[in-house]
Amino acid sequence: MSKARSALVLQGGGSLGACELGAARRLYKEADFAPDVIAGVSIGAITAVLLARLARGLKPLDALEAFWRKVAVSGSFLPPALRQYASLLGNPHFFTPRFDYFALPGWTYIYDTTPLRETLAQLVNLDALADQSASPGLLVSATDVEVGQIEYFYSRERQLTLDHIVASGSLPPSFPMTAIDGKSYWDGGLFDNTPLGAVLDRLDTAAGVDRTIYVVNLFPNEAPIPTSMLEVTTRTQNLQFANKTAEDVKFLIRIDEVADLMHALESLPGGNPLANDSAFQTVANRHYVRVPRIVSITRPEQIGGIGASDFSPETIEKRAAEGYAQTEAALKA
Repeated sequence: MSKARSALVLQGGGSLGACELGAARRLYKEADFAPDVIAGVSIGAITAVLLARLARGLKPLDALEAFWRKVAVSGSFLPPALRQYASLLGNPHFFTPRFDYFALPGWTYIYDTTPLRETLAQLVNLDALADQSASPGLLVSATDVEVGQIEYFYSRERQLTLDHIVASGSLPPSFPMTAIDGKSYWDGGLFDNTPLGAVLDRLDTAAGVDRTIYVVNLFPNEAPIPTSMLEVTTRTQNLQFANKTAEDVKFLIRIDEVADLMHALESLPGGNPLANDSAFQTVANRHYVRVPRIVSITRPEQIGGIGASDFSPETIEKRAAEGYAQTEAALKA
């Protein structure tokens, strides 16, 4: 029987991350669900660290459930129709507005994320976060503001801190840049909101390993043609953060043919006649393997306006239920 390896990939999308809560509720119902790698961007990075490095004494999902209870903003002081906008005034356990208006001309962000650090510090095992041997592997990404490139931070390759998690979600102009080792970072979703390729590079490549990657997409790729400026704005916003890995996967599928050819040569009854050929050895050293099974869990509806800023309890639970249902459907499919 072949070994099995799995990974969970989580997109960024503000309060849409409640869908990831629902997806996790369904995935962790499976007794054997224990991904080898959990990767995330922005709110997905927060989901990832809460699933992978939960504080001592907590069970799987406990930290993630607690996070969403903390960051819910009831807006009870507002009329019902306006409560979805309550978080624009701040979220006590996530971000708070700046009040140094005298410095407004020099502002590069609107909200302070110190409350997020405090919330995560209560729910995350910081020692385990810094432990390069801890399981599962944790991968988050952020955009190097000066260089203009994505950078991946993987727990097996370096010690991680809350800075790496906060950096992944430092979406401008709402949140400030996060400094790590003298570099300034913004939200990883600005560059790539679905770190599937980075996960493929880090899953077990040994022969005979069965691989499955679960990808939670908060922004659908497909949508109707816009018929108004409002719909154009919505479509543009969703395309910016939608999953852009389809072409990468198509390319990787071509590698399947190379992997099959390598296996066929190595399996010849008389041995591989090209075993000592330098061209064969070069290809063999790349360890080509078949593309993993990819299970896509995708929100079907686009999000517009400030929908990704709606942290009302009703919306959080609605989106969690949506994530659960979409995951159920994806697993059945």
